[in-house]
Amino acid sequence: MKYNGVIQRKFTLLDKHLLELQKHLKDVNFSVFKNDWALRCMAERSLQVMVEIVIDIAERIIAIENAGPAATSTEALEKLEKLGVIKSAQSYGNMIKFRNLIVHQYEEIDPEIVFNIAKNQLDSFRMFRDEIDKV
Repeated sequence: MKYNGVIQRKFTLLDKHLLELQKHLKDVNFSVFKNDWALRCMAERSLQVMVEIVIDIAERIIAIENAGPAATSTEALEKLEKLGVIKSAQSYGNMIKFRNLIVHQYEEIDPEIVFNIAKNQLDSFRMFRDEIDKV
C-alpha cells in the first residue's frame, strides 16, 4: 500500500472492531440480541465507527490524490472508484445508508437490521480494506 500511516492506523482500528464485534456476537441468536440492550448498543456503535473509518479513509485518499473534496460520503466513495482505488462505490453504498440511519434516525433502529449486518455483512468492511491494500 502506498498510503500513509494514518490510513494504516485506521485499518488497525477497523480490524479491532471487526474482531470484537464477532467475538461478542459469536454465539448470540437474534432473540437474545433483540432483548439485550448492551449488545445492541455495542453492535450499533461498532458498526457506526467502522463506517466512519471507511469514510475517513476515503476522504484521506482523495486528499492524498489531490482529487478535490467530496460533498458527501457517497461522493467520496464514487471518487475512489474514479481514481481506480475501489472497483465499485455501489458495493459500499449500504454502509453509508446504515450510518445515516444510525446517526439521524437513531430512535427507530430495527434490531433485526443491526443483527443481520453484524452477523452476515462484515465482509464488506474486509473487502474495502483489501481493495485499498492492493493499491
